[in-house]
Amino acid sequence: MINGIQINLDIPYPSIDYLKPNKKIAYKLKSAYAGTISELSCISKYIFQHISLNDNFKDIKNALKKIAIIEMHHLDIVGNMIKKLGLVPAYTFINKNLNESYWESNFISYELNLPKFIAENIEDEKKAIELYKKIIRKADDEIITDILNRIILDEENHIKIFKSILENLI
Repeated sequence: MINGIQINLDIPYPSIDYLKPNKKIAYKLKSAYAGTISELSCISKYIFQHISLNDNFKDIKNALKKIAIIEMHHLDIVGNMIKKLGLVPAYTFINKNLNESYWESNFISYELNLPKFIAENIEDEKKAIELYKKIIRKADDEIITDILNRIILDEENHIKIFKSILENLI
């Protein structure tokens, strides 16, 4: 908990057991899995921030680490969805030229200014939510919708947490 906000939501994730192969949606999910704004990018950025942040900000450091762990769970879920839908869950995505590209560490910001990187985190979480909503619209599948909507709940909670951190810094 940070600033009175629970970091882990006590809501179960829907099962992926009944997903049917659908490579078209699997390719769309790859952007959320390992694209520029993705679970892999968020994990990498939040762990970088956790390690880099001064020890005077222990509560924020701990929150970043816990949020990164939640993002790891999302990465696991989305990776398994990609596999069930019929693709290999490699850290790749389809770029603007419709070619498969590998995830790169330069996808993340290495900003060290605490208020700036928290503000960036808020914007990235908003972009992740929009990406998931776009995939939901294209998928037209109840199981995929339920799973991604559950992940969206976490991302919305992360925004709430980051906003409270930012408000307490100002």
